[in-house]
Amino acid sequence: MLAHRQRLKVRLGDLPPTDVREALAVQRTRLISFLDSLDRDQWAERTVAPDWSVKDISLHLLDVDLSWIARGCDHDRSGMIDVPADHEAFVLGLAERNQRWVNGTRNLSPRLIIDLLRWSGQELAGYLDSLDLSAASSVYWAGDVPLWFDLAREFTERWVHERQMREAVLDVTDRSGDEHIGLVLRTFIWAFPHQYRADAKTGTVVALEVVSVGTWRLTKTEDGWTLDEGQTARPAAALRMSGDAAWRLLTGADYDPSQVELSGNRELAEALTKVRSVIV
Repeated sequence: MLAHRQRLKVRLGDLPPTDVREALAVQRTRLISFLDSLDRDQWAERTVAPDWSVKDISLHLLDVDLSWIARGCDHDRSGMIDVPADHEAFVLGLAERNQRWVNGTRNLSPRLIIDLLRWSGQELAGYLDSLDLSAASSVYWAGDVPLWFDLAREFTERWVHERQMREAVLDVTDRSGDEHIGLVLRTFIWAFPHQYRADAKTGTVVALEVVSVGTWRLTKTEDGWTLDEGQTARPAAALRMSGDAAWRLLTGADYDPSQVELSGNRELAEALTKVRSVIV
């Protein structure tokens, strides 16, 4: 499970905005094409998302669309759940809400789901085009952030769910969507300064590397850990992983351990593998 949110000196607000709205549109087109290609048996295939089939995930994505539209376009927040101080209670409440929606909409046919996703995608795109990306927002696993990062987080959720569906019905070597894996992982990386819980002296530096995506360093300060892009010569510990292993590890999915390399201080290194960039 995710660790409690912590307010740290993360410099997301100093970064230039990353506009994912075009990527979201590309992703929507690909999702509709994928769902439209499935037969009835494939819609029923089980995925790695607990107790959810391909159809269930598509229904969840429809719910996500409609929730954004209700809150943003219609300013109706009645469907939002309260965020209790207890993290476990929040995770349970969110899971129960999501499951209620899926249970209540399973009678929808694949054709209806696809048509509704087309409509909701158009509505959502129109709303997102009206937004100021520099406005304030928040992400549960990254704290207070600019809105552009919240949209990037939204993109990563949809990307992961699409991968879960594809891997349920296609060969595991299918790599559809990999052109966006760098965007996904550069978003996920910001979970580290908020969730990394290793005890260390102020000034300790820990290295992160995602092959072919980037390198980062975590530095211990009096207030916690900060994240910067770049390499460090002599880190106290290091985590090096492939892009495929990185998104799986950071979402709590199974990954190939041969693609994950830990070095340096054992406790500092192993704590890096506990970080998650979604609620799991």
